[in-house]
Amino acid sequence: MFSSNKFSRILMVGAGLLALSSTPAAAECAAGADPMSNPFETHNGDSSIVHKDSGFIFPAEVAGFQRECAMTKDFTGNNFQIGYVKNIGTDRVDVKITVIHLVGLKARDHYQIIKPDVMSHFSSAAPLSEGEYFVSGRPDLDAYQGIFDGEYQGIPWHFSITAIDYGHWDARLTVSYPVEIEPVAQEGLMELITAFQWQTPEGHTHEEPEE
Repeated sequence: MFSSNKFSRILMVGAGLLALSSTPAAAECAAGADPMSNPFETHNGDSSIVHKDSGFIFPAEVAGFQRECAMTKDFTGNNFQIGYVKNIGTDRVDVKITVIHLVGLKARDHYQIIKPDVMSHFSSAAPLSEGEYFVSGRPDLDAYQGIFDGEYQGIPWHFSITAIDYGHWDARLTVSYPVEIEPVAQEGLMELITAFQWQTPEGHTHEEPEE
């Protein structure tokens, strides 16, 4: 059972997670934002951007995926999302990488909070598999994944949610694409994941001191 304090904290964290998940990707790009308030900066003078507090690096292009705008849902940079897209013919593979500072939640808790909202974007959504996930070469990480089938605008769709607990920071990878392009989509996704799997967000968050 959860204590009342932990349960209240989970409810507040859940509200923040859902707000970030449900908002359309129409936020301002990191490039050109006010440097004083922007949680991102350019990395080594190239087209990559780095989250200042965690050190997580996001290339402009990786494995044929193009980086989209950065989203931040608070004024501290403790909760943000980066999108990557890859066009395959007239179809598209959509990837969202969310990095957030959570307290007292395991990867499975993170996954369970966000799962209903992600599923709500698809009709006839049903899990194909759910369980602990092993990040290749990273036995130190606690991760949980769900893989789903559903329909989007009448077209069979495949999507997944992977939550990873890095300790101070947590990350979530959501992926979606039409079922008919699955073999090609999976090949590109493996390259994308490989490019990120060795990164470990570090650093600090901007928090008010506890009373």
